Amino acid sequence: MNKVVIIGGGISGLASAYFLSNKLEPGNITVVESSDRFGGTILDTSFGERRVETGPDSFITRIPSALELIDELGLSDHLISPATSSAYIYSRSKLHPIPAGTVFGAPSHFQRFLGNSLVSRSGQFRAALELIMGRAKIEGDTTVGSFCTKRWGREVTENLIDPLVGGIHAGNVYQLSLAECAPQYVDAARASRSVSQGLKHQMANYTSSGKPAFYSLNGGLSDLVDALAGVLKQRGVVLTTSCASSEILPQSSGYRITTQDGELDADGVICATPAHITASLMRPVSAKASELLATVDYASPIMTLLAYPDSAFPEPLHGSGVLIPRANRTLSTAITFASNKWPGWKTEGETILRVSAGRFGDTRVWDFSDEALVANLETEMAAILGTRTGSIRSEVFKWHKRIPQFKPFHAQLIQQIRENIPSSVELAGAPYIGVGIPACISSGAQAADRLYASLSSPR
Repeated sequence: MNKVVIIGGGISGLASAYFLSNKLEPGNITVVESSDRFGGTILDTSFGERRVETGPDSFITRIPSALELIDELGLSDHLISPATSSAYIYSRSKLHPIPAGTVFGAPSHFQRFLGNSLVSRSGQFRAALELIMGRAKIEGDTTVGSFCTKRWGREVTENLIDPLVGGIHAGNVYQLSLAECAPQYVDAARASRSVSQGLKHQMANYTSSGKPAFYSLNGGLSDLVDALAGVLKQRGVVLTTSCASSEILPQSSGYRITTQDGELDADGVICATPAHITASLMRPVSAKASELLATVDYASPIMTLLAYPDSAFPEPLHGSGVLIPRANRTLSTAITFASNKWPGWKTEGETILRVSAGRFGDTRVWDFSDEALVANLETEMAAILGTRTGSIRSEVFKWHKRIPQFKPFHAQLIQQIRENIPSSVELAGAPYIGVGIPACISSGAQAADRLYASLSSPR
């Protein structure tokens, strides 16, 4: 009987175990997690009278893997969608509605886009020139920023596309891969002479499923983690927390995983850990793969929860939040009006903000104590939202090296890594096919399928 050890108990590792337990004897599957809980960045906390997310607060529905897993776990009746989706961008010391007529930040419908308050008239005119430019030449890979600056100009790129596309990755569009981080632009460029027109056609041809763009669970996303872990335990999968793994040692038959609690023997291994940790684990297996994994950079964002009295705001907040372009040089990169977006988090008389701070290349937030960070963020909230008092409650959550940076030719890098490891060792997680809960679940499912095929093939 094949034994499998899965290192890492975030959503990717748990998904790997779930899909593998559909194929192998569950009792021969072990998940080892270094921290004292499962779920990785999926984490909520008691904040006043409510449970509030400190990592992702929702997942996209365009990729179906999360919805499919939730249905299998019997949680579909617990799905909820944001109460509001309208948002603002902070620029020139003002809040501006995200311009209409855009797709993923890029202008697509100029009759609706022109006249917006965010982009200057000259910037709008420059963006409109995209309609008469020649077909975009896409050879190999380039950065999102380089491509968008050529098509729509620097102002649109830095004030609109960077806070949207770059914000998802806590990165810089001038360093992020176009193919990996904005494939919609690539598809539009290949479909039409004008990328804007191609994006417009994409939206026109999009058949809505009737589902919201984003979902969460009414008890929080930790309910997904708990349900998944519960099913795995019921099936007989061995789940271990507070057990760090240090290396994977090849043996004459299989592998020996060294952990702080002892050694585990396995015929196959799935590493569902951040790339820099996987690099260390993999060194005895493949020095080349380890070297390549270590080149994957990560952003280290900090999420701060701030509770304000409703009276602190000059007027009630509208919409779901604010995106903040890099040019503002603020510590905060985005503000979610959490109790607007999720009314279940609302306590009478209080407004909860989730403030994201720090991005790749800007680590100033890590130089502050929690108290100093909160004080600085409160000063920024006064400038951006006009708050008249400080917060009445706060909590800081630091996510060190949690969001991988997809640089140009990232897919080729991952392919090279895979070519340098044996088929009985698999990789799962955000660095491989994308960030976000659905992508991580898909990555876990793919890793399980590939490992099962490897273990089932004649040797």
